[in-house]
Amino acid sequence: MKNNNPIKISEILKAKNILDGKIVTTPLIYDFYLSKKFGSKIFYKAENIQRTGSFKIRGAYNKIYNSIKNDKPAGILAWSSGNHAQGVAEAANIFNIKSTIVMPKDAPQNKINGTKSRKANIVFYNRKTENREEIGNSIARKNNLLIIPPYDDPDVIAGQGTIGLEIIEQISKYDLFPDKVLVPTGGGGLIAGIATAIKNKFNNTNIYSIEPNKFADYSKSIKNKKIYKNNMNNQSICDSLLANQPGEMTFNINKNLIKKGLTVTDKQVLKAIRYAYMNLGLILEPGGAVGLAAILNKKTILKNKTIVIVLSGSNIDTKVFKKAIQ
Repeated sequence: MKNNNPIKISEILKAKNILDGKIVTTPLIYDFYLSKKFGSKIFYKAENIQRTGSFKIRGAYNKIYNSIKNDKPAGILAWSSGNHAQGVAEAANIFNIKSTIVMPKDAPQNKINGTKSRKANIVFYNRKTENREEIGNSIARKNNLLIIPPYDDPDVIAGQGTIGLEIIEQISKYDLFPDKVLVPTGGGGLIAGIATAIKNKFNNTNIYSIEPNKFADYSKSIKNKKIYKNNMNNQSICDSLLANQPGEMTFNINKNLIKKGLTVTDKQVLKAIRYAYMNLGLILEPGGAVGLAAILNKKTILKNKTIVIVLSGSNIDTKVFKKAIQ
């Protein structure tokens, strides 16, 4: 298959050096209980304990670093339901640059609070009737702000790809290679970066996108080899994965790297959050728990497989967390 991937492994390696000392090298955690139960080797890449509570700071910091070498902007702008918002705001603070975030009115309060605590200026919009990109682009033009896209950007994807480099290094210490890697998927930037890094080293590894079943645009798009849009009137507790559709850049990467898209229900996600808390001592937000939900519900063959599940975030709404663990 011809490789048309615009993201080169050299760019991910460069991002790793840029991020050194700025982020947490998150652990790869072995699940003894589920591994024994399913006759497999199950690991978790714990980005839920990353700085800001999600993987997003990796791409945000890498993008800002590479964008301000020659010309420092008046400020930074991003659109996000919360995790990218906090990652961008945190990274902007490191560079001593002001940030503006376009957020949906129905974003979880804890993510709004986390973004405010990082001194970001928040502009709210209605995700069902307004277009966040149009709002953001208009503000950026008027105020000379640098836009940090949530996923459809080479520097952002390369930053997220450093997770894949860490997985390679960490699992190699067990003298293993991953048969399967499960990645929470919204716009597709996280899985594009991870898949690029993993497949460069382990070409036989199968990469799976995991989504809420009512927002299965990536699953449908990969299966049919064309971009499908979500019905934004649908609802899911997985707020961090509710993209309108796959990014054009991410889809062009992922269509050649993803084996299959898997989906889970909100009920299955709640049970996964409970399992992570009760059995692993980990706090996961709904979007960060979809891969674990897929494993708990045997959405793919597990026996005699080495499986890595990316836990992408921990920024869970208090009410949702209480509902999950009660």
